[in-house]
Amino acid sequence: MRKFVVIITLLYSAAAVAALGFLSNGFREGLALGQSVIVTTLILSLPAVLLVALIAYWKDNEWLAVVLAAIVLGSGWYVAQTHHDAYGEWFPSRASTDVETSGTATLNVNGQKMSYRLELRNPGTVTHREYLVVTRGDKVQRIRLPLFGDARSGYVSAKTPGDWIALHPTADADVFQAETGRFLFVQKSFRVNLRTGEATALAAKSQ
Repeated sequence: MRKFVVIITLLYSAAAVAALGFLSNGFREGLALGQSVIVTTLILSLPAVLLVALIAYWKDNEWLAVVLAAIVLGSGWYVAQTHHDAYGEWFPSRASTDVETSGTATLNVNGQKMSYRLELRNPGTVTHREYLVVTRGDKVQRIRLPLFGDARSGYVSAKTPGDWIALHPTADADVFQAETGRFLFVQKSFRVNLRTGEATALAAKSQ
């Protein structure tokens, strides 16, 4: 019985840690709703599995082993079902990332030259992400812009950076207004704070 407890605990722990790594990308990026639900389930279930496994191993109790198996199977089924509902696949995996870029634009602000570009990661899929990449001196910032509400939002490949995105300076040297271009089928405007690395959607794109 103890051997069973050790095997099932090790297998579940390894699978949970791998799934957390695949979904979170090292927690360098924000999580979508489906990912947040799965990550929360895994984070909560791991301590529970380890605690029950420790007690079951210590007491060599078959009923606790049954409880352990139930927790593993229940949480595993919930994670798989949630992932399937959100992404159409049963298990998280390290998928290759398809990146399209606007090309690099330059801007002179207060005598300082900076460059920026818009990156579309996995466009047209449920795992899409859009990032504004800004370079000032040796510092590179990647700021997520929630441009596309769903995977169906479209675009045409940019011929110039302005076809996708344009940055406009404000009175604050660290704050810019970002506006989408004609080749993105969304009309949005953001207040981008390079000091905090945050982007705030404005009520409407300025005309």
